[in-house]
Amino acid sequence: MSGLEREVDPRRLAELRERLTVVRDRITVAARDAGRDPAELTLIAVSKTRPAEDVLALVALGVRHFAENREQEAGPKTEAVRLALAAAAAGGSDEHTMWSDDDRFRESSPLADTSGAWRPSRVDQGPTLGPAAGPDVPVWHFVGQLQRNKARAVAGWVHCVQSVDRARLVEALSRAATARGRQISVCIQVNLDITEPVGAPGAPAARNALSTRESEPTAGAVDGARGGALPADVPALAELVAGSEGLVLTGVMAVAPRGAPARPAFARLREVSDRLRSEHPAATLVSAGMSGDLEDAVAEGATHLRIGTALFGERHGVP
Repeated sequence: MSGLEREVDPRRLAELRERLTVVRDRITVAARDAGRDPAELTLIAVSKTRPAEDVLALVALGVRHFAENREQEAGPKTEAVRLALAAAAAGGSDEHTMWSDDDRFRESSPLADTSGAWRPSRVDQGPTLGPAAGPDVPVWHFVGQLQRNKARAVAGWVHCVQSVDRARLVEALSRAATARGRQISVCIQVNLDITEPVGAPGAPAARNALSTRESEPTAGAVDGARGGALPADVPALAELVAGSEGLVLTGVMAVAPRGAPARPAFARLREVSDRLRSEHPAATLVSAGMSGDLEDAVAEGATHLRIGTALFGERHGVP
């Protein structure tokens, strides 16, 4: 048992280990059914509303990617996790014993040659954010609807913002990242609730439409509030991100529509991703699939799976 594991409630650690095993087995089966290598897939633990202790337990079990959707909660939580990991390292624990030895989930990086941006982690090689990060620093994703006035605070701890869906947010994140001397990876969130031809209109028309279509999310808006750019707006938004200081365009993210089959929606996301990569070859990340539909997402080419309930259990009394 590592030093970090000794800091976690043993009953909760055992529960999370069991849940993690089930999720990993589901991912393995889904990947093999789709003719894919499970090692291509990155598991992101959606830790929103969960305590820092749960994050530390999953870190001890080898999970390296975590997602939050509210800055007010995530800021203190990420700092608590950072301090706990630093204390564990200072206590003499061998950092390499913290990570799972499950080779199926040695998370490879689609961004390995992206200088200065975060690299999705491997068990034996920690995520990096420039020269300062080390193997005991989790990779933090933001997946909620982000208000521009929260961009600076989020930029203090996030590695990847997956929910970028409007030009003004790009501009705010770029200013925040630059002010903090950081590079932040960005996924464009795609709205799959609206069915429209993926290829129309062209990028110039989409660029002109961005300023009129976008609106600021209301205070307290979260992942369940959806959001997302129209597929036709993605090319112009991608160009804006790619040309913004402090930001690295890494791919797309989407949530399956409510009350509709997930796989056709994820197939549309695959088309959007294919078009994006034709212009931006390094933007290979496809974040899709949650606890209830991860198999459909894997079948349609997802690279990153956002898993919450299946890992942590039901959220009682939480919207």
